[in-house]
Amino acid sequence: MDSIAIIGAGTFGLSTALELARLGHIDVTCYDKYPVPSPIAAGNDSNKIFDYEYIAPDEKPTTGERLALEAKDLWQKDPVFKEYYHPVGFIVAASSEKPLQSSEERFKELREKGYKDYEFLDSPDQFRKLLPVLEGEMPNWRGYVLDKDNGWLHARNALISAYEEAKKLGVKFVFGEDGEVVGFDSDGELITGIKSKSGKVFKSEKYVLTAGANAVSVLNFNQQLEGKCFTLAHIKVSDEEASKFKDLPVIFNYEKGFFFEADENNEIKICNEFPGYTNLNEKGESMPFYKMEIPLEAAEDVRQYLRETMPKFADRPFVKTRICWCTDSPDRELILCTHPKYLNLSVASGDSGKSFMLLPVIGKYVAKIALYGDHSLNEEDRKTWRWRPETSDSRDNTQDRYGGKGIVTDLKDIDLWVSAENPIPHKLQVE
Repeated sequence: MDSIAIIGAGTFGLSTALELARLGHIDVTCYDKYPVPSPIAAGNDSNKIFDYEYIAPDEKPTTGERLALEAKDLWQKDPVFKEYYHPVGFIVAASSEKPLQSSEERFKELREKGYKDYEFLDSPDQFRKLLPVLEGEMPNWRGYVLDKDNGWLHARNALISAYEEAKKLGVKFVFGEDGEVVGFDSDGELITGIKSKSGKVFKSEKYVLTAGANAVSVLNFNQQLEGKCFTLAHIKVSDEEASKFKDLPVIFNYEKGFFFEADENNEIKICNEFPGYTNLNEKGESMPFYKMEIPLEAAEDVRQYLRETMPKFADRPFVKTRICWCTDSPDRELILCTHPKYLNLSVASGDSGKSFMLLPVIGKYVAKIALYGDHSLNEEDRKTWRWRPETSDSRDNTQDRYGGKGIVTDLKDIDLWVSAENPIPHKLQVE
């Protein structure tokens, strides 16, 4: 069997490592700067959304819809993951004209498909019946309820579980400066080694790049990828307050944000919704910049969201703040394929902020590509996930995301920041 090197031990990397190990491959090594769970990995989080939409029995699902259904099945059944799946339900909401129109059109489509269990909510009181913690005015909120198989995932613990299982099955992990990959050696047609920050070169027969938003620092993606970061804040609640959130549905407002039930530390995570921030370099590539701080404007949006929904928490101190990076492709579809130049290099990227839920299943496809090439996929998957630099010419940076100022802003244009440790607005040097 070929030796296989995986660059990146986040969601896609761990899923791929686990799949290869389960297939019996005994010479698999995963490289990352940080041990699992990496402090900068998007998946190192207390909770992530799991949401999918109903597919009628006579309807052929898209590639993305099929992946979501396959993931749901594995979250429910795979012993490595099922403990971290919380199917509490999911509520979609909006409150201004364009996102409301989009939401209502989607609800109508779902009902026309024949699924009758979706409930439309057209007043704040109807939301409150499902989430009694919503004591705010919620002006002009309308939305609908997805089925109970939707909910949230304990992301951090699921990553750790995948890591421990992969390690138990023989996958090797390299961390620190040896694991921090800075580039590739090649002979023009094949990758011949990965170069680490320590100066060492590690050789394998096959290579898989699963480095998330850092992928563009290792390989030229011809503008297919754009790293974007989003913001989150945690507040602390009492045992009594936390009990009132237990098993409540996730609520996602297209333009305001979303929150989850309290985690094991009695912290509630709140994310404001907006089109994202970039950190552009001189080449026009957006490079990740990791901080446990958020722009002041994001903090204000989080507090405004709380003011509308749960005003008693609106001024509660943040106990954690963070910017979290994802990697958008131009069409928000994944890039899963063999590199067009280096035939022993497979790439898996373009999560587009919605792919943690694929943790149990994505490795199945990445491993297949690494072992057998793109033609091991069906035609639709191959077309959807292909290397497609031509699509970058028509990129829509907002990517149907609403909220905030309605535009993508570069972090270098942000004047003031705050953090849980330093809530006083201050300037920050963006690298």
